[in-house]
Amino acid sequence: MKKLRWIVASSALCVAAAGGLALAKGHDPAQKAAVMQKFDANGDGKLDDAERAKMKEAFATRRAEHRAARIARFDADKDGALSPAERAAMQDTRARERFGRLDKDGDGKLSLDEFKAGAGRGHNRGGHHHGGGRQGGGMNAKP
Repeated sequence: MKKLRWIVASSALCVAAAGGLALAKGHDPAQKAAVMQKFDANGDGKLDDAERAKMKEAFATRRAEHRAARIARFDADKDGALSPAERAAMQDTRARERFGRLDKDGDGKLSLDEFKAGAGRGHNRGGHHHGGGRQGGGMNAKP
């Protein structure tokens, strides 16, 4: 079981690194500039191995904080893990929240324009990334 947790944790770090590198490679120039300013300690305009390692560590820490906050928010029995019922409640709540952000006129329906306006703005996040989005999956899932 410890080996499985180590493998899952290592995989999460690799995914974080890939995400960080994709960000640093320039999908959004403003985000790239912010990453470079924050992590390019020697100011040479590139991330060397040590700077990249610090970036990966910062991203992993941020993800861990977000995950802990999400578990704290939805862990009704406060045992530190999400049961299948708690996970389902979390997914329902997060889906309603995302829908509410997209439904700009509040009519309970998404027009094509509302859908298009929200597409690509991170409203589709929270699904099956990092293996934790599947019901009953993830490192802190209850059996």
